[in-house]
Amino acid sequence: MHETMQSWLEVLFHNKVKDANSMDLHSLLYDNMIKAYKSGKAQNGYEHFSTQEELTQFWIEGKHILDFLTKKRAAYFSTKNMQLAGIETLLYQEIRPGVVFKGLVDLVFYHPETDRWTIMDIKTSTSGWRDNQKKNPNLTAQVVLYKEFFAKQFNVEKDKIDVQFFIVKRRVPKDAEFASMQKRVQEFSPNSGPRKTKQVIEQMNRFISDVVNDDGEFVDKEYKCNNPLGKCEHCAPFLL
Repeated sequence: MHETMQSWLEVLFHNKVKDANSMDLHSLLYDNMIKAYKSGKAQNGYEHFSTQEELTQFWIEGKHILDFLTKKRAAYFSTKNMQLAGIETLLYQEIRPGVVFKGLVDLVFYHPETDRWTIMDIKTSTSGWRDNQKKNPNLTAQVVLYKEFFAKQFNVEKDKIDVQFFIVKRRVPKDAEFASMQKRVQEFSPNSGPRKTKQVIEQMNRFISDVVNDDGEFVDKEYKCNNPLGKCEHCAPFLL
């Protein structure tokens, strides 16, 4: 889904709107899913980890997301007052000798009228983020750190940078109580002010000190699982 959205936005902002409207996003999503599955299968010892029925359902749900985005495009991605400044923008900054911060920002937008930047991270969710996810510091720290290191790398004032999670929902309730719950998109901007940023950086530095010694070597010991979702089964496929 990420690659499909990014390809569509690149054409939308760098070519013409009509070129983006003429794209067969359903087929593009299908092709990207096949590539992603083949890559995942290779990492999984060439063992299947899904079924044709499940993948077909994901594709159908993905098509609904794309149809919503193209229909409501101007509400989220206006070519009149925003510019696409980056896709998969690499952040690479040294924190201390032997330790670097490396991140790929899904989307970066510049707003010339207000001289502001938006760092956007795309998330795919079953039905959107609930309060416990929005309040989970291990989830929201990602874009806070993106803002910190983006400002340093590109010499941009931090108070001119906004951060946002762009959450696309695979399922929406037909009988939802509120109209907003029927949208395929949920936008969430976590706190990224100076106080919050300081807390996140301190948390990052504690982690670094815990796992890397003064020589830049990993400390070999038992570590407590800090999965941001709090479910160890999410780690299992990557430990095979």
